[in-house]
Amino acid sequence: MTEADNACGKTVVDGIEEETEWIEHEGRHLYTHLYRSAEQPPRATLTLVHGMGEHIERYSGIARTFARAGIQCMGFDQRGFGKTGRRKNNGRLGDNEGLEAVCRDISFINNRVMEADKPHFLFGHSMGGLNVLNYTLHHNQDKHVRGVIASAPALLPGPSLLPPRFVVSLLHQVARLIPSVQKSTGIGPEMLTSNLSERERIQADVLIIGHCALRTLSSVLSQGPQVIAAGAEFQTPVFLTHARGDKATYYQGTASFFANLPESLDKQYKEVECDFHEMHFEEDIGPSLIEEYKQWIIDHIQ
Repeated sequence: MTEADNACGKTVVDGIEEETEWIEHEGRHLYTHLYRSAEQPPRATLTLVHGMGEHIERYSGIARTFARAGIQCMGFDQRGFGKTGRRKNNGRLGDNEGLEAVCRDISFINNRVMEADKPHFLFGHSMGGLNVLNYTLHHNQDKHVRGVIASAPALLPGPSLLPPRFVVSLLHQVARLIPSVQKSTGIGPEMLTSNLSERERIQADVLIIGHCALRTLSSVLSQGPQVIAAGAEFQTPVFLTHARGDKATYYQGTASFFANLPESLDKQYKEVECDFHEMHFEEDIGPSLIEEYKQWIIDHIQ
């Protein structure tokens, strides 16, 4: 990693103040990015959690939309990914060290971005969607999270990506013995978006990787079905979205989780006729979908 990658600082562009910072937590240095309005105090706060193989800077469009509406956001590159994953002596690339470690990091970031007497929200995409649902299910007994948005959560992998059951069982066993062994995710730009400009950015982005550690993959494959099964215990308002034709994660996992949620829960599920995993980058869907996310948060501030 170069000195430029390690450099952090503050900028103000079009009324949005941004601050990048390295923050130490549990012996790891997490790369963080804060977005807030420079023109109004925050109405709410939010933690952004990215997906597998990517990094938090890809969510700048969503974060700036939220910040412009007075929703102060902080995202971070997860252990093993983005700048956090590439920092020297900061663990293994592609290894998030398990979902419990991610939960502790989410809690840590929550405490950094939250403001007294302001409602707090979580937003996660793909593996990040699984992360925020898992976190809220097990760590929100005190209701410090007002609401959760999970975009294409990795509750089940795309059917073409799921190995046979005996291979999954073997993967879990090997992951316990040698957790940092690398495996390809099998997810390429053609699965993510039809937006050609974004595909070019993906292919040119050295911080995007197409592999992960077995520990990461094992934790996702095991925790997703557990979250689905525990849907009846979920007590936090939630907005779920998924593309019906998504090949990276399976919309049926999200539909099953939604069906298991308590009848009385404040919940919403938007299933979109789309073939791509990253709907927020689709030129005909993304802008209006991000506006829906923003409005859902605003509606839940009071």
